[in-house]
Amino acid sequence: LGEMYAQLIEAKTDLKAERKLNLGGTSVCMPAMQNGEIDIYFEYTGTVYNEILNHELLPGTTGEEIHEVSRTELDEQENITMFEPLGLNNTFAVAMKTERMEELGVETISDLAAVSDQLVFGANHVFYTRVHDGYDGLVATYGLNFRDALRMDSSLLYEAADAGELDVIIVYATDALLQRYDMTCLADDQALFPPYEGAPVCRNETLEQYPELEEVLNTLAGAIDDTTIQELNYQVDVEQRAVEDVAEEWLTENGYL
Repeated sequence: LGEMYAQLIEAKTDLKAERKLNLGGTSVCMPAMQNGEIDIYFEYTGTVYNEILNHELLPGTTGEEIHEVSRTELDEQENITMFEPLGLNNTFAVAMKTERMEELGVETISDLAAVSDQLVFGANHVFYTRVHDGYDGLVATYGLNFRDALRMDSSLLYEAADAGELDVIIVYATDALLQRYDMTCLADDQALFPPYEGAPVCRNETLEQYPELEEVLNTLAGAIDDTTIQELNYQVDVEQRAVEDVAEEWLTENGYL
């Protein structure tokens, strides 16, 4: 996504974009924004709301609420503009092998309640420590009673599910490995997991200096959903294609370049 915005800026303005990709998460990028070391990066509404603005992220809070608070307070407190979300929601998700879901006849997390005592659950260590939207919240909200619940590194969860050692795992909704291992996310029908909708953020000082950026940074609003970003991530993470090529190809095919 960072590469996409860099290409859009260079195609639609006279500006040259300096790439500083793969810097790390919010703990790296936000201080860099505040210090003027970077001007634009791609952030998630739930992260702004919770980690930057320190609001408690409660289950059931809507994406619209989180985006509006994030947009308003980020502008007021940090002098940073958050643009319109792209459509992808990189929140936690409960996933199963597609074949196993069909075999059990489950489509939603609520559907798991009737069969959870037959199933083994797996998640990374962090998920078990989360107060509202972690393991305790999941089993309480949905009335689940798994046969066993295991902790392991995120990198091992997919392989364990593929090998039949785990039936249900916690993933991020945009993971490329969902496609690699033919897994499907169950619908979070009780809205346990708060939205983490992705959108570009930019320093107001930069927008004042280069007002042409405003239109560019809203170009992809509503254009990239979870399935689309899974496919693009798959091309980079699994097929080992160059980020620049994947970004340019998608932007060109969809009429943005």
